[in-house]
Amino acid sequence: MKQVLSFLPFWCASVIFLPAQEPSNLAGDKPATPPSIREISPGVFQVGGVKLEKAVRRVVFPAKVNMTDGPLEYVLVTAQGKTHESVLKTDIEPHHLQVAMLLLGAKGSQAAPLTNAPAGGPIAQAGQHNPPLPGEPVLIEVTWMQGGKPQRRRMEELVFNRRAKEPMSKGPFTFTGSRVWQGKFIAQTEGSLISLITDPDAVFNNPRPNRDADDTWVVRQQEVPPLDTLVEVSITLLPSEKPVPGQGK
Repeated sequence: MKQVLSFLPFWCASVIFLPAQEPSNLAGDKPATPPSIREISPGVFQVGGVKLEKAVRRVVFPAKVNMTDGPLEYVLVTAQGKTHESVLKTDIEPHHLQVAMLLLGAKGSQAAPLTNAPAGGPIAQAGQHNPPLPGEPVLIEVTWMQGGKPQRRRMEELVFNRRAKEPMSKGPFTFTGSRVWQGKFIAQTEGSLISLITDPDAVFNNPRPNRDADDTWVVRQQEVPPLDTLVEVSITLLPSEKPVPGQGK
C-alpha cells in the first residue's frame, strides 16, 4: 500500500504552467484533494469512486447513458460537463480517475501552454489543426445488462462518423491527463473525462483524424442502450509500444 501511495506526488507535480490570466469559471473553485485508497482484495484497489485492477492494468467505474441521439464532442462527462453532447455521464470524481491511471503507471502528456488560461472545452490554435495530444494508448469498453444478458461494446462502437458515413474506427483512445491551474484540477471543474475533440483539459482524448470538425461525431443510435441505462466503463492501459494516432477515421 505504501508503494501505491508513492505515486500520488506525481499527480500533484503534473502541472502545466500557464500565463497568469485566470478564467472566471475557475475562480473560487477549491483544489481537488487526493482520494482515499484502500486495497479491497489482493491487487485490487478502490481509488475513491474508481476500482483499480493492477494485474490487468485496468480501471472500472459506473456511468449511465446520457444521450441516444445527436451530435457529440465527448463520450463521457460528469454533471458539470457538456452533458448536451456526451453519450455517457458519471458521478465519479475526475481526479480519482486521473490518480487511478497514474497508479497504473500512465504518465499522460505535458500539453503545450496556451496563449491564455484554460476556459474549458477544446483548444484551437489559430490557422492550424490540432495534432493528437501525446500520451498512453488505452482500450475503453462499456458493459450493461439487456434482457438479462450482459452486453459489451468498445467505446468507439457507440459513435458514428458522419463525415465518413461509417462507425468510428476501432482503435485506442489516449490517456493525456488533465491539467492543473493554480492548484486546481481543471477536469474537476469542467467535468470533461473522455473527449472526441482535442481537449487538453479532458483526462482522455481521441487521436483519430478529423476529430475536431464540428459535424464529425454523432451517437450511433442502434448500438447505444436506452437513456439512463446503468453501464460500467472499463479502461485498460495498453502496452506503450502501440501507436497512439488512429489509423482510421
